[in-house]
Amino acid sequence: MKIILLDDHKIFGESLKMLLEEQDEISCAYVSKAQDFLKMIKKETYDIFLIDINLKDDKTGLDLIKDLVDRNLKQKIIVLTSYDLDNYKDMAFKLGVKDFINKSVETHELLERIKNVYKGNYKKIYKYIADPLTKREIEVLEELIKGSSKKDIAKKLFISERTLYNHIANIYDKLQSKNIVEAYNKAMEIGYIDPVM
Repeated sequence: MKIILLDDHKIFGESLKMLLEEQDEISCAYVSKAQDFLKMIKKETYDIFLIDINLKDDKTGLDLIKDLVDRNLKQKIIVLTSYDLDNYKDMAFKLGVKDFINKSVETHELLERIKNVYKGNYKKIYKYIADPLTKREIEVLEELIKGSSKKDIAKKLFISERTLYNHIANIYDKLQSKNIVEAYNKAMEIGYIDPVM
């Protein structure tokens, strides 16, 4: 089984590469930059793409996965990340990722899950967010968090204040929050607000 690992934390990446290659049936290439990753997959074929979400790059891991899927690449992709948030899982599985693994996983479980994806024995063990925020609601939430006034937000987003109040009501309802502080905390917990911002 040939794996390519993309992770910008070099100590973690090099260590995981060594750990994976201790297995008889696994060879692993490791890169720390998205551009190097794209060059490598043009040159060689890999069975598994192991990709982190938070990359110190122009793209996030999810952006990269979207590009790979848009190119009709029928690849077995696994997300391996510390950002184990519902919204990221939701986006990843919707993009066609085969598994989503937290970096704190035990070694034997990581190996087992990689092998299961390789054999096609994976199943989505995750439920989509039932009532996700829309793109516009996320924009409104981000502006509210910045402390912008409602009048300024409506103007900036080219919507009426009445429409803005409807969006805010929907945000509070979906996040089960009574105020902006609760909405912010819940949005961070789920992953609507990017922890790398």
